[in-house]
Amino acid sequence: MGFFKPTAFLTGVATEGVNMFNKAEAIGEEGLENLKAAREEVNEEIKSMKDSYDKAIQIGDNVGGGAFAKYLFNTQDISYLAGLANETQETRTDELSALKNNFESLSEEEKAKFSDGDFSESVKADYDREVESIKVNNGLVNTNNLGVATANTLGGKVQQMVDRQYEPRRQAIIDTVGGGQLRESTPIQGGFEALSSATTGVIDFKTGGSPENLELGRFKKSILDQFEGYLDSNRFRVQGTNIFTNDQALRAFGNIVGIDYSRKYDDGEMGRDKIENLLTEGVQLLEGQGIQTTEGAIMEDVFKQNYINSNYGDVFNYSGLLDVLDNMVDESE
Repeated sequence: MGFFKPTAFLTGVATEGVNMFNKAEAIGEEGLENLKAAREEVNEEIKSMKDSYDKAIQIGDNVGGGAFAKYLFNTQDISYLAGLANETQETRTDELSALKNNFESLSEEEKAKFSDGDFSESVKADYDREVESIKVNNGLVNTNNLGVATANTLGGKVQQMVDRQYEPRRQAIIDTVGGGQLRESTPIQGGFEALSSATTGVIDFKTGGSPENLELGRFKKSILDQFEGYLDSNRFRVQGTNIFTNDQALRAFGNIVGIDYSRKYDDGEMGRDKIENLLTEGVQLLEGQGIQTTEGAIMEDVFKQNYINSNYGDVFNYSGLLDVLDNMVDESE
């Protein structure tokens, strides 16, 4: 007749319990690592999507916002609108002009559907939904994935108990992922009206447009106001002046004219020195033509030409000193 050995029996039970806890903790740790990996994938995907949305919003701003911009976002894919920002001026103008014709052919009742609310609000709502969808599709969710049958077993109950300890750590990982802030929408006043003028060709920013075309005039003023904000927000100059002396301004200027600020060139000259010499020579060249100017004025005009032609080239062309400096850089190489 056998004898019951409580010590061995309890030791076995305890060992099994420890094994359950160890297994549950291993699953919990694996879940954390999976979330971290998913976080990296999600961040990359969201970064790419945010770039597309920002470019699409820029297109909406360029056409003046309002009902037409809302029409674009309701009838076209974000990828298509973002792609327009990368197209040539001619292609972008043709595409937007055709879409404008489609919009204007709608009945007043159909147009009214796009008249309520700011287009950027609906875009932001769509963006937020896509961010959440990306997180779910990539497994970036706070769940233990236990089925009902498993959860009702002893092992499942142990897993649930241990899992509750991991829940804050999982949530902390998930909370580090968000969509961030989309670019602030600043519709260009007159952008919609100017688009129809662009069908006959890109307008010279300095001379184009008649005094009677008030919408075009407001459009140009709005662009110049935004350019001033661009200079100030990037701290390229001393506010209220045309003094551009800081490294950030010189570096950005160098990028535009094709000189690497930090590079040491084959002739031993640093990029910063090349930039400063180019500005000095530019002043001398213009003064030789009877044009009084300063290095700061040259930098401002180059920034302006690059800003206008890069952002509004489907409507305007700004012909400025950048063309002169580009030729000087080419001749020096």
